[in-house]
Amino acid sequence: MITVNKILLPRRTKGPSSTGRWVWFLLILLAPDCSRVVAQTVSASGSSPTAEKLDGATESRVSEKAKEMGFDLRKLDSIHRDMSVKARTGEFIGCSTIVCRNNEEIYFGQWGFQDQRKQEPLKRDTIFRIYSMSKPITSIAAMQLVEQGKLDLDAPITVYIPEFADLKVLEDKRGSVEVAARRMMTIRDLMRHTSGLTYGFFGNTRVDQEYRNRGVLVTDLNLKSTVGKLAKIPLLNHPGTMFHYSASTDVLGYVVEVVSQQPLNEYLKANIFDPLEMSDTFFTVPTEKQDRFAQLYRPEDGGKLTVANPVQSIRFYDQNNTYFSGGAGLCSTIDDYLKFCRMLLAEGKVNETQIIKAETLKHVFSNQLGQIERSPGRQFQFGLGFRIFPEGDFGWGGAAGTRFWVNPKKNLAIVFMTQIMPYGSRDLGESVREVVYSSLR
Repeated sequence: MITVNKILLPRRTKGPSSTGRWVWFLLILLAPDCSRVVAQTVSASGSSPTAEKLDGATESRVSEKAKEMGFDLRKLDSIHRDMSVKARTGEFIGCSTIVCRNNEEIYFGQWGFQDQRKQEPLKRDTIFRIYSMSKPITSIAAMQLVEQGKLDLDAPITVYIPEFADLKVLEDKRGSVEVAARRMMTIRDLMRHTSGLTYGFFGNTRVDQEYRNRGVLVTDLNLKSTVGKLAKIPLLNHPGTMFHYSASTDVLGYVVEVVSQQPLNEYLKANIFDPLEMSDTFFTVPTEKQDRFAQLYRPEDGGKLTVANPVQSIRFYDQNNTYFSGGAGLCSTIDDYLKFCRMLLAEGKVNETQIIKAETLKHVFSNQLGQIERSPGRQFQFGLGFRIFPEGDFGWGGAAGTRFWVNPKKNLAIVFMTQIMPYGSRDLGESVREVVYSSLR
């Protein structure tokens, strides 16, 4: 038996406010040639939901197997009550979540709209921009090549990207003093974000300014052009000395292209997506599937959510897109990403196909930072493409609020999807995870 709850969402009210520091992050996936698809995107999405009717049916399902899997049913069902309240207070337009344990679906819930203006409710097969949840996928792709002996985690990056041979480090963050790097960055540095690279929007050093001025990730035609720009900009830190979230995984995606001699989209399709039957995961949403593509929303001043600038989604619509961002470029559905999670829980094997070896995953999920410096007051652990949480789970999130966690010890996976950018201080997915863990007996 499956319990189904349905509610009506009332009119949305004030939510959390946005922050100006994310301006460049909003632009991170712009295409260099916007004109050919902006009109199509605007036409498909509309300009604002504010004048539309705001009611919509939502759904929550708790499997009766949840109890035998060790869950407190009443606590688990509180996810539905919590999300209903957050819907009423205007914290999201639409979101969905799924919980799986021992390969059994334990909980599924979806609330609100895929596109509020069109009154299209969120559906099980809605396609979401997963942004940085692309990073774990690209990291697994790179580790496949490590297993095959084609890629060395600790080899200097110049073995694969000669353009990085003369990288300098900005010694004086407020000035212009550049010095030679104490050592060359490695593939391991790329995967654990200790490469010395940045994103360009976390600060206002000369390095950050150069990222913005050169349009790193924003105006690039392909990953090779990104690498070409980065080779001319000094590093923010000496490689291996500090965790700093960055464009490292985009560079890693280029390494995958160089080593495999395939574009990243083709490599991922052949070696991860097709074997896992992830048929709704891609860098560009096919024309015939765009009616399932969720609208992206942004907070206005005061927190009310409205339709985001369609230019932010150019690459996702552009059928001629050639920029395959391994760090933030993929779209997926909640079920497709769950397939990726299930593979991780199954020690890399699905059916009779070994995507990645169990011993490789143990290395991926082991803390790679040691005594490496983090931001002040933050002593989290990080593996090769995944954050490590104290409860024994591994995961990451995306800029528009998507989240996932896998816990091999508990054989547990949680995936959460929504589309709000900038996401700000919302904790929608985190609140689901907290309830799931509190409901486990």
